[in-house]
Amino acid sequence: MELNVAAVRRIVVIGAGIVGTAVAERLGGRRDCAVTVVDRAARGRLPGSTGHAPGFVGVLAENPVLTELARMSVAVYRDLARRHPPAFHQVGALELASTTQTADRLARRAEAAADHDVPAALVTVGQAARMAPRLVAQARVEAALHLPWDGAADARVITAALRADAEATGVRFVPNANVLGFDVRGNRLTAVRTADDVLGADDVIIACGFWGPAVADLVGVSLPLVPIAHPYVYSRRRAAWGLATPLVRWPEHGVYARDHGDRDGLGTSDHDPPTPSCVDQAELPWPGGELDRAVARALALLPSEHRWDPVERLNGVQSITPDKAPLLGPLGGVDGLWAAEAVWVTHAAGAAHTLVALMFDQRAAVGPLDPGRFAGLSPAEWRRRALACYRPETRPPGDP
Repeated sequence: MELNVAAVRRIVVIGAGIVGTAVAERLGGRRDCAVTVVDRAARGRLPGSTGHAPGFVGVLAENPVLTELARMSVAVYRDLARRHPPAFHQVGALELASTTQTADRLARRAEAAADHDVPAALVTVGQAARMAPRLVAQARVEAALHLPWDGAADARVITAALRADAEATGVRFVPNANVLGFDVRGNRLTAVRTADDVLGADDVIIACGFWGPAVADLVGVSLPLVPIAHPYVYSRRRAAWGLATPLVRWPEHGVYARDHGDRDGLGTSDHDPPTPSCVDQAELPWPGGELDRAVARALALLPSEHRWDPVERLNGVQSITPDKAPLLGPLGGVDGLWAAEAVWVTHAAGAAHTLVALMFDQRAAVGPLDPGRFAGLSPAEWRRRALACYRPETRPPGDP
């Protein structure tokens, strides 16, 4: 049967990172839409957050909607890993507590996991140390929670695989395309303008990370995103021994670490976060000072015999919202404009699935992620709230 051309919905996705590509792949499976992905980078380059993501995937979240998005993402990543083994390793994760108070929090996390049918078990400190001997210092641990569904993702491999699948269904990717503006008729988007083309559009999805606010501003919409510089450091390389070690998180310290196979990596949010006013790249120069001190505190959580000096330091930019949750859904009261912003690798595939369901009037419970939930707040208040939820609660901002 021939496709009715008049019924085809023209969709433009702005951003070819893991989120935009996952959305395009999901849309590409439909026969009632024609999909174009535009990206400012050259083909194959991932200059945004996707190209710098350390790949931690944690399923259990305080927000049940995020737990469901992560569950969907893990299912997609596991399927991709059958064809592209480096895409995802479901190595599990350990969450560690160093005080009685935070041990109680882990117990509540275990109960929440059971409520949401997410496998989780409290384990002894000795068991945790045997699971991740290079990362767990028994003397500094009061309790441990094991989460076997968590894993390590390679965002670059996942994005490349999703792109290949999308292109196989006819999705068109346009590299080196800077979005300069939009055509709007009444209150409805009709086209996306780039330096080289005018792309007719019934729907436009903004999925370009920290570039999103500048793109949304072209149509008079403000995105409540705050760019924050976030450190991640690597140890010296060694002979690879595989990825059997669970990821490790110290929630009360805002620290997380993993065995990358041929080296270890560690990140921390235990610092006063620099908030660059103008961001055009995903990696900023390493500033030393506060970030060096934060990294030193984080490394001190490791067993003394396995501590290391960083040989590679990444001062990466991530954009977070005032409640640290994604912006997913219709955007700004402009018909046909959608957001898939502040979405981490953990939720990317699930967010894509959910957004497409929303676009085609299917049931999708994303009320807590509605991009309009911060209506009425000033940009100064966005920033204040985002900074407040970035740093761990146990260390007040400004402490050494």
